[in-house]
Amino acid sequence: MKSFSISEAQIAKMLGAACADELARRFNRHFDFLTVASWPDDIALGAGGLDLTDDEISACAERSATFFGLDNGRLSSISTPTFLAWANTVAASISEKLEFFSFKSAARGDDNTWRRHRADEIFQDAAAAANVLYGRRRLLSFVAPHSLIGFVLSVLTPNLQGIEGIDVRCTPPEELSATLAYGDVLIATPTLWRYMMRENLKAPDNTMAVSFGEAMAPDLAAAMRKAGFGVLRELYGSTETGLMGWRDAPMEPFNLFDHWRRDGADPVRNAPDGVSRTLPAMDFIEWAGERTFNIAGRRDGAVQVGAVNVKPDDVAQRLRQHPLIEKCAVNANKRGDGVTRLVAHIVLKNAIAPDERTARDIDAWCRTSLRQQERPRIFHFHRALD
Repeated sequence: MKSFSISEAQIAKMLGAACADELARRFNRHFDFLTVASWPDDIALGAGGLDLTDDEISACAERSATFFGLDNGRLSSISTPTFLAWANTVAASISEKLEFFSFKSAARGDDNTWRRHRADEIFQDAAAAANVLYGRRRLLSFVAPHSLIGFVLSVLTPNLQGIEGIDVRCTPPEELSATLAYGDVLIATPTLWRYMMRENLKAPDNTMAVSFGEAMAPDLAAAMRKAGFGVLRELYGSTETGLMGWRDAPMEPFNLFDHWRRDGADPVRNAPDGVSRTLPAMDFIEWAGERTFNIAGRRDGAVQVGAVNVKPDDVAQRLRQHPLIEKCAVNANKRGDGVTRLVAHIVLKNAIAPDERTARDIDAWCRTSLRQQERPRIFHFHRALD
């Protein structure tokens, strides 16, 4: 188990990302990606630092403790909370006992639904990821480390391999091009990969690119290879199931990891304790062989926006809380460059005639009430909805 030890600095970064997510879920306090990534480990959570309220700090303490299977009081009792102070307490606790990790689904409709996993199964996922990323010199991560797959890839995998793990969320593409070295692996979601390709990121020889969270498009994969990434790996899994499979090209089927097998139409996980469990994937599975499969759309109606699962019906329901909106429907639209965006179809109350001011008002409301990935990018106003 020593191979899976987690440093206080890694825990502090994970707690910062998890707390930012919790503040957005419970209190509609939204911090941008770069701000969260740049928070110092020793920043005060209360006055003079992030200026969180007592209720907000309490919610963050609960999220942080539950992630590692600790009693909530272990962190809430710290009088001057910082991410590093919490991380020190977590590190001391898990060095004695670590049985479970708990994660929250990225979908907004599952705000307070924890997905608890045995620690040995999360370590099993990390071992599987380390196997398909074997031979790298350093692992650089452009993703937040608080989701199940983000945590497995950016924290546990480099620790298991004994290589340096580097958080590059604050590193601009130009600087990242100069940082990447022969034998590195860089992890990002397809949305972030598109951003880096637009900013002309370049990679040296024998550099691997890893993606997860949303489907990799063929045109994006081609651009990444042209940028110098000689090896591409796409991983598939979810908060509910853990890591299930991998592939090397968008047109290929996924390969099951060794701790999974097919049983008829269902995927079955073989846990380290010898127990086998059927765990339906969050997407519809189309089997290409006994150990290969393709995915064919979400079971729960969610769409992936920036590698975050968003439920359009849930977004529409919350948009109907706006004082000017009578009816609303939301659908997903994919641009020519492969980026998914939400489109809101709106009927205003009292036959209000839509104008630019109304659209700006609704958009401003969305910026304070919805997470970035949930905000519609296009508004269509109608007299009625079918």
